[in-house]
Amino acid sequence: MTDKFVTVQKDALLKFCEGVFQGAGVSAKDATLWADVLIWANLRGADSHGLLRLPEYINHIDDGKLNAKPDMKFERGNGAASVLDADLAPGPVAMTAAMEEAIATARKINVGWCVVRGTTHAGAVGYYALQAARQGFAGLVMTASRPLMAYPGARIAAVSTNPISIAVPGGDHPPLYLDMSTSASGMGKIAQARDAGASIPDGWAVDANGKSTTDPHEVAMLSPMSGPKGASMSLMIECLTSLFAGLPLIEFALKTGEARHGRPMNGVCVAVDVSAFCDLGEFRANADALAAQISGLPTADGIDTVFAPGERGDAVMAKREREGIPLPQGTMARVAPLAERFGIEMPVGV
Repeated sequence: MTDKFVTVQKDALLKFCEGVFQGAGVSAKDATLWADVLIWANLRGADSHGLLRLPEYINHIDDGKLNAKPDMKFERGNGAASVLDADLAPGPVAMTAAMEEAIATARKINVGWCVVRGTTHAGAVGYYALQAARQGFAGLVMTASRPLMAYPGARIAAVSTNPISIAVPGGDHPPLYLDMSTSASGMGKIAQARDAGASIPDGWAVDANGKSTTDPHEVAMLSPMSGPKGASMSLMIECLTSLFAGLPLIEFALKTGEARHGRPMNGVCVAVDVSAFCDLGEFRANADALAAQISGLPTADGIDTVFAPGERGDAVMAKREREGIPLPQGTMARVAPLAERFGIEMPVGV
């Protein structure tokens, strides 16, 4: 433990989050899943999508932007296509169900494509892509939300931080996977810096005057990853999710000057049966061999290890499973009122 951080074991955080979610009216089953997605992000070092999001989620339940007991409905189309009307469900609940549907369809006809309409923040979307990869499928996941990010040449937020994740099965090696935002950073990392009392790197975000800032308290909107490339990718994810779902988010917000009521998000989960293209065992072996070649590359000066996609998070997870998860005191302070509200003990540091 340091002055700014406290280290907490995974099980204590899972129990705490489950208790908070159930206290807010979420079913026991959904609370367990939601907590798992949240703390999984912390375990892998994606703290911007972990415990610090808990107060935000409970606030959204309180103000009706998130439905603790959703009535989700599948609208099955022809062949590989389906749509899940999520009814503002917790994002992890809706996205997990959508990937399950995509996998079930892919088992029958090689590919499953499920669009999610009207969900809420999904957390770290790599969780759902890995859901497919662990069952021998390639997984593709994307989500879309309201404007949060600058568009090159514009002076207001015009696109979102829309993330994309791709995962493929491995053999002896864990699945290779990518989980990235289309922004230079995410809002969660800005909040993480605020909690830790730290500055942010130049280029992550801009202030109200459109100038780059390193002060997380002055952030007005995020900067796109690689400028026009990140902004354009974000816009195309909006097309593949929101426009497919019939619930446009960006165009509506730019036209009306406000987000849709309830601030819904949209998503898509795709599963592809690897064995439809090649022998699955051979694919797994080739994926392992590819990872070994990347990890075995000669290192540049000052670099100890070259990581294949997903390996850095795997390493962090192994360490945090053993030693616990370091959390900023600022984050613990922000979740403390939830413990008091729902009569739950705060997680204790080790």
